[in-house]
Amino acid sequence: LLQKGDRVIVGKSMVGGSETYYISDVYRLPVLYILLGLFLLLACLFTGWGGIRALVGLSSSIAVIVFFIVPNMLAGKNPLVIGFLGTIAIAVFSIFIAHGFRVRTTIAFVSTLATIGVALLLSSSIAKAMHLFGLGTEEAFFLQAAGQSYNLQGILIAGIIIGTLGVLDDITTAQAAVVEELHNANNTFGIKELFRRAFSVGREHIISLVNTLILAYVGVSLPLLLLLHIYEAPFWIFLNSEIVMEELVRMLVGSTALLLAVPITTALGAWYFGRNIPEKNE
Repeated sequence: LLQKGDRVIVGKSMVGGSETYYISDVYRLPVLYILLGLFLLLACLFTGWGGIRALVGLSSSIAVIVFFIVPNMLAGKNPLVIGFLGTIAIAVFSIFIAHGFRVRTTIAFVSTLATIGVALLLSSSIAKAMHLFGLGTEEAFFLQAAGQSYNLQGILIAGIIIGTLGVLDDITTAQAAVVEELHNANNTFGIKELFRRAFSVGREHIISLVNTLILAYVGVSLPLLLLLHIYEAPFWIFLNSEIVMEELVRMLVGSTALLLAVPITTALGAWYFGRNIPEKNE
């Protein structure tokens, strides 16, 4: 409820030749600025120059979404192509700007692109097999009613791979760093030994991240879980609905991509750093 002193946004409309004023919304931006300032302060305080680079990479990624992905999709261009190209650009900014131009970041970048490619093929195939048309959200209906024909299925798939990238670069950069640090600690490790040791670390990392990703999607989809208990339809009917299935596919494709990212990154890093080590030293 509004209280005295609260700041609101007031709208004006003409009704019957007279002006009518109404409260459109609460003015929330000042609180957002405080929260954003706290985030920036802690990021710079705890990570130093690396945090500043990460923020620059984040800003660049947002710019790609706002000035490249969204306008081109609204222009009616193929959302799969635009989404994939935009994902590549975001990966460049988020990985190279934040982590620097090093061998390990190049390995992470290549592994990220390979995994995103697999996620794109998987999500496209699943969406077609399940007849998911991208109509599972209220926003999709509004977009469909906007007066222009959009490829909502393509937009759904593009959203899946962009969302997957948000966690994927964490996996690939960390795993590439593990392989390089193992190589630096003992440069007698060959490809097999580097892969075995690095994969052992990556297995623990991915267990926690898959759990984190699934919980993040569940948190976003919490209203759907509440609806499950409100309506008396059989569980399988609820599960089979497009609105639920889209979230499940988003969750499972993202988790599958994370599972694949560890062996792909580990194998690429182990090959690069261990390729010149004689087999007898392994």
